[in-house]
Amino acid sequence: MGDFGYNNHDMSIANRRWALFAILAAAFAAPMAYSLYFHIRPAVDAAAYDTIALNILAGKGFVERNSENILFDNSISRAGPVYEYFLAGIYAVAGHHYEAVWFVQALLHAATALLLFLIARSVFLESGAVIGLATAAIFGLHPDLIEISAMLMTETLYLFLVTLAIFLFVKVWERPDRLWLGGLFGFVMGGAILARPPVLFFLPIIAIFYAFRRRYAALAVFAAVLALTLTPWVVRNYQIYHQVVLTTMIGEYNIWIGNTLVSSGGQLSEGYNPASQYTTTYGYEGFKDAARSHFWAFTLEHPFVMVKLVLLRMVRYFSLIRPMGFWFYQQGIGQAVFIASSLVAIAFLFIAGFSGLVMALYERKKLFYYLAGFALAAPVALLPAVVESRYRFQIYPFLALFSAYFVVRGWRDHRAAQKPLLLAGGVLLAVSAIDVVVFWQTVYERLAPIFQ
Repeated sequence: MGDFGYNNHDMSIANRRWALFAILAAAFAAPMAYSLYFHIRPAVDAAAYDTIALNILAGKGFVERNSENILFDNSISRAGPVYEYFLAGIYAVAGHHYEAVWFVQALLHAATALLLFLIARSVFLESGAVIGLATAAIFGLHPDLIEISAMLMTETLYLFLVTLAIFLFVKVWERPDRLWLGGLFGFVMGGAILARPPVLFFLPIIAIFYAFRRRYAALAVFAAVLALTLTPWVVRNYQIYHQVVLTTMIGEYNIWIGNTLVSSGGQLSEGYNPASQYTTTYGYEGFKDAARSHFWAFTLEHPFVMVKLVLLRMVRYFSLIRPMGFWFYQQGIGQAVFIASSLVAIAFLFIAGFSGLVMALYERKKLFYYLAGFALAAPVALLPAVVESRYRFQIYPFLALFSAYFVVRGWRDHRAAQKPLLLAGGVLLAVSAIDVVVFWQTVYERLAPIFQ
């Protein structure tokens, strides 16, 4: 594993420390300034999280509408529950002030950048610190992540937990015999799962790692702590809904609305929402089974439509023309500037990130295989459901890591960078071209109002 230094001496240790401090300060200041300037009020999902947090604080529990029958309450179809309790904790200390949330989320964003620096320093044997600085800068200053930190959305906390889990995996890789480390790893993974369920797809990779290392005791500790972390919420859900619900039913909600004859790979199409129609009539007690029954029936009845939807979701996920910025709080030239910056940042992150991932795989180091597996678990988790631009954020820490690796190594060895760049860049540009052709009407509808 690498250390804080690296082989070349073109940066002193003091300069690296000052560079890291400057990057982390910018990673905190940028979302904090963005939050205070735009003062984005909670809407849609953010408003729901805010309301649930206030109800938790008022002793009403994890509910959204205070309805008499919790089986008809939409809270169980929201991402959570960790983020709502996170908000409630902040409100308990600082009162119902969004500035306090923005401050904590800015800290978490900077902390995630720091974790990525530490991961890079440990993972890369050569130039670990320089790659770490580049990783922290790429992640910390990405406009999409700065913007989302200024909203009451789950992503900032979730990315911190995912990155912390990867940091602990790297530590477990170094010392798999430390049972307490495996227990801590299990606890953090449990928290990440309770924030958003797609990180569940990490678990088979982690189990394979422990099994190949023959660290069965450490695997047992990891699994036991993970189960203990999840159990209280699972028990609560079973008592209410009479079915096993690991986190919430957001996954079932998405596989239902994402797989209809009018679906296009994203969320609602043509205003059609069969999931909400069901819950309005029957509530959520049988929702999980109904959603899964719909999914399998739809797959068997319309296999070619399902294949088309999976391909559309792959296009939406890997396309370079899916920027953030189409939010209600901006318009005109300001929105155009943000969208342009988002497009540039996404193009760089995806092209350099996947080029670096390919380059790393050429080295045939086992740790790189595991990191690649974690990275690719993110899109795999979404292929049966829906893909929206912010749903891609789970892969951003990994792409930041591999893009920094690509830039630093490619700068020193241009020939080694050429083949990965042509391969990754060519595929991503082809996918983006398909996205333009297939969704040209959406592209026009999104961009036309900005320039009117």
